[in-house]
Amino acid sequence: MGIFRRNNNKKISVSVFCGAKLGNKNIYSDTATKLGNLIAQNNMRLVYGAGGKGLMGKVAYGVLALKGYIYGITTKLIADFEEPIPGTHFKIVKNIQIRKRKFIENSDAFIILPGGFGTFDELFDILVDKEIHDKHSKLKKDNKTFVNKAIILVNINNFFKPFESLIDSMMKTGFIEASNKKYFKIVNTPDEAISYIKKHIKK
Repeated sequence: MGIFRRNNNKKISVSVFCGAKLGNKNIYSDTATKLGNLIAQNNMRLVYGAGGKGLMGKVAYGVLALKGYIYGITTKLIADFEEPIPGTHFKIVKNIQIRKRKFIENSDAFIILPGGFGTFDELFDILVDKEIHDKHSKLKKDNKTFVNKAIILVNINNFFKPFESLIDSMMKTGFIEASNKKYFKIVNTPDEAISYIKKHIKK
């Protein structure tokens, strides 16, 4: 995937995509909190959907517990049932499409935890963008920064095992190339995810 070099001295910004529900095992919420702690401990900025519920809330409160930095992005419709955490810095945008663009624009890397439809919508959105910018020479030339942004899936309790099987099926049936697997990295723990980002991003 290459090294993504930042051109300024700002904090590394990490988008976290995950569920607005907690899941049915404590390991999901515990891991989300640990990830939030690690983002703060490593002086990174969390970029996320601004909600206080589910795993999203666990990550955010994990950051806040150690006085870390947060930038939330949401829409008015979503904020009505996923109320932003009081006291955090957040922005309300017009619609979901703009919200996803803002995640990309404001992030150096992406970490994906277990979640539902919204989580996978965000994941596939950035994977499609990465593929388009990588495969088309004109875009590749002008958008190396985006192509090289890291996408890391944290495979808590083997949650992403079916995703791996789906990717393998798409490869075997000829719908994607084997090289597409380079667009993302699957790890088992938040520590591995943060370590990967620190190695991948050079200031």
